[in-house]
Amino acid sequence: MVLLTASIPELVAQKVNSLYFLERSPMHIRMNPAMAPKNSCLGFGLGSVALSLRSDVGLSDVLIPGQNGELITVMHPDADKAGFLSGLGKVSDFSGSVNVELFNLGIRLKQFYVSVHSGIYADMGLGIPRDLFSLFMLGMDPDQASTRFDLTALNFEAMLYAKNGLGLTTAIGKIFNVGVNLNHLIGIGHMKMGFDELSIRAGDQQWDVVSKGYLRYAGPQQLMFTYSDDNYLDGIDSDLSSPGGLGHLWSPGIGSSVDLGLTAKPLPFLNLSASIVDLGFIRWNKNYVQQAVSDESFTFDGIGLAFGEESQDEEEGNGIGDQLQELMRLSKDVSAGSFVSGLTTKLNIGGEVGVLNDRISFGLLSQTAIARSRLLYQDFMLSANFKPGSVFQSALTYSLLHGKMSSFGAAINLKLLFLNFFLAADYIPMIYTPQMIPVKNSHFNLQTGLNLMF
Repeated sequence: MVLLTASIPELVAQKVNSLYFLERSPMHIRMNPAMAPKNSCLGFGLGSVALSLRSDVGLSDVLIPGQNGELITVMHPDADKAGFLSGLGKVSDFSGSVNVELFNLGIRLKQFYVSVHSGIYADMGLGIPRDLFSLFMLGMDPDQASTRFDLTALNFEAMLYAKNGLGLTTAIGKIFNVGVNLNHLIGIGHMKMGFDELSIRAGDQQWDVVSKGYLRYAGPQQLMFTYSDDNYLDGIDSDLSSPGGLGHLWSPGIGSSVDLGLTAKPLPFLNLSASIVDLGFIRWNKNYVQQAVSDESFTFDGIGLAFGEESQDEEEGNGIGDQLQELMRLSKDVSAGSFVSGLTTKLNIGGEVGVLNDRISFGLLSQTAIARSRLLYQDFMLSANFKPGSVFQSALTYSLLHGKMSSFGAAINLKLLFLNFFLAADYIPMIYTPQMIPVKNSHFNLQTGLNLMF
């Protein structure tokens, strides 16, 4: 069994921060359970749908104008590959999440707000070392007898789970509100890959490879790792039509989480808030765990590996997956057991000052994401909020750390009779190339929903 020391980014299920100060929105209670809406709420299926994308590489870095103005990728022979590589960090991280509220019900009972909710969460994270881009885009340096590529930081993680929760919000006196959500988590699937070492020393005659890592999967047994005759992983086979179908879909993992929130109004024009959300974990049943590991050194003669300048068009990346699989040489591990995956915990601290009887307010939100006592990211958001009445609320926001003077956030909440609609986004790009590709913007969050409020 390989013991991994590689740093693997945690998964982050993201809500849109621009909704935080719109108290008429039914969904900002997920960011702070003490911030319950003033009305009862009911939603099915489309109560809330949220999409989040984060990347260290912007779309304008990958899609660039060609000689005739058409868009080409950085894999194209005409692209400035060396320039692209020089702008990368040691590791480029990519992540995304999709959250869907399948059911939510909140009942307002004077000073109490009782809620139940159920949803599906899908999160994904990928880390690509700069040397991997260099390997597939340029190949080995022809001026050197040998070139070393360090791919140890290559990592991947994806998780799919359901969350069912019960929440309670109540007032304490005239100043404070407190809230708590208790959530039962059902793990549907989890896949994670990482390495203690993955390196290549490429020479003219042969390539020497060291691979020490693992690929682990927990999930429905209708998805199975497949192996070659010499016991190396060569793919994943799916057979959802087999006896039992998706009958074991809800069995692989079980867990729990808690959300805690507090708000205070010490002055008529001042609102303070703090919350900690997604404090929890999922334990995956060993009966649904498959794992492949590598712990060996080997040599390629170069015949099966055609990287870099040997390819003549931008289709050179088509075989990357197969070639990486050959480089990693993962073999079956029959000793795989149960394991625990933690959620990414987020700490939100906000302050809001209102004017004109709170019809206009200005807010500052700090959000900190932590996993395994490690800081993942920090963000500060400024918000200008417009609340002329119960029918319409809106916000314009700006991220102090990720805005880069090229993006903004916005949110609207519209209530017509019993129907409540909201739409919000963070990091909306303001600068585009002539081909309408956003510049400098590699983050984007979008959330929308339709609910009955009564």
